[in-house]
Amino acid sequence: MRSSRYVIPSLIFLCLNLWTPIHVTAAKSNTVHALQSISYIQASSSTSYAIDQNGTTFTWGLGQNAGTGDNYIHLSPLSFTTPSTPFKAISPGSSIYTSAVTEKGQVYTWGVEDPSGQKTSTPVQIQDLTSIVTTATGAKHVLALDKDGQVWGWGSNASGQLDKTKTNTTSFYNTPVRLSGLNEVTAIAAYDNYSIALKKDGTLWGWGSVDNTITAPTLLTNGKQIISAKMSYEKIVAVNKQGKILYWDLSSNMVAPKTYILKLPAIATDNSSTGVIYAIANKHTVWKIDPQNSQTGITQVSGLQQITQVASGINFTLALDQNGNVHSWGMNDKGQLGISDPSISSSATPVIVQKPIIVTLNNSTIRMPNAPLLIKNAVYVPVRGLFEKMNATVVWDKTNKNDVSITDGDTVIRLTKGKNTAIVNGKTVSLSSPPQYANESIFIPLRFISETIGAKVNWNSANYEVDIHTDGVTTTN
Repeated sequence: MRSSRYVIPSLIFLCLNLWTPIHVTAAKSNTVHALQSISYIQASSSTSYAIDQNGTTFTWGLGQNAGTGDNYIHLSPLSFTTPSTPFKAISPGSSIYTSAVTEKGQVYTWGVEDPSGQKTSTPVQIQDLTSIVTTATGAKHVLALDKDGQVWGWGSNASGQLDKTKTNTTSFYNTPVRLSGLNEVTAIAAYDNYSIALKKDGTLWGWGSVDNTITAPTLLTNGKQIISAKMSYEKIVAVNKQGKILYWDLSSNMVAPKTYILKLPAIATDNSSTGVIYAIANKHTVWKIDPQNSQTGITQVSGLQQITQVASGINFTLALDQNGNVHSWGMNDKGQLGISDPSISSSATPVIVQKPIIVTLNNSTIRMPNAPLLIKNAVYVPVRGLFEKMNATVVWDKTNKNDVSITDGDTVIRLTKGKNTAIVNGKTVSLSSPPQYANESIFIPLRFISETIGAKVNWNSANYEVDIHTDGVTTTN
């Protein structure tokens, strides 16, 4: 039942003065409410991705363009709308668009300046591609690897990303074409205008353009006996059969790669987006390698055990353990760490990615662009996200990003970020805790928001869920 416009005046003064926050466990140390059962992770420059064992795709961090396709910063994981068949792998580009492959081998892309020409914030299928096992996304082109080891590509060919011989005649491909000279390929990667392919025989090939030098698929120097390879901007990181790590810096005209040896053989790495290399040893520990230093620059990352995957963005890193938990460290200015706390701008040590706080209104789950936050151990929710679900009118002053007004009938509440008072129908009332600004939104302590319209609030710590009920609110006409 809709709450009446007359309910607010009778409750507002009591609630404003007696409000107390709902306290919860600090996110960065909370393992009970971790994002669980994750089987796959990925990272772009400022966005994180995870897929759980049920096929649900989560994303957090910067949502603009290639992330969730909106303009929000998400401090905690948000389930991402995917096709009916779940994604099994995601390949972010340079924060412009993203490609992904489903469990049935279909390819989808989304984001602005999409090479498919779709330019959409929601996934759109690339037609005529089947039995694809993975994709790779560059700055202006996308690659797809099929089950037979053939590589397909579409998008820009201005730098020879697809076919060097046709650079002057065909600068753009709207639909996928099969790339010549690339057979029996087992893995692909791309970044900017360059791509790499790992073949079944363990050889690593690269093509495209770095510093305006266009090349056809060429065997990389010392690129033999390779078991895995990844790429970031002008950097290639690979692991060979001996467990050694090879590092090519294409921007420095490096021909032969640098080689690094861990105390235990390496089995996988990240793509070196952070400027260092994170590698997994065969005991599933994580090691940090600084390419600018000598062999003494190799150190173990403490607090990480049983790690199966690592993935890095520009200034943060994710690690997935065998229990399905995701660890994160680095910058958190755009919510990359997934810990739901804007007061933590960065973390030098790994923290646990938290599942989002779920809000239900009259037993129905509310999906809001911004999930609730944990600020100083209290739950805060976005004003617009919740009040509009309760049929109130919310107006946010986007000019100064400080003020928000809530209108329900004849009652008008005006709140200001960081201010311990509110204006209710022209009168100043003291607040126990001030509103906060984050993610391009004003956040208000949960109990204040709900109780001002006569709702009942229950914090279910076991389920990490806030239940709000307005069904029993008396309506006056």
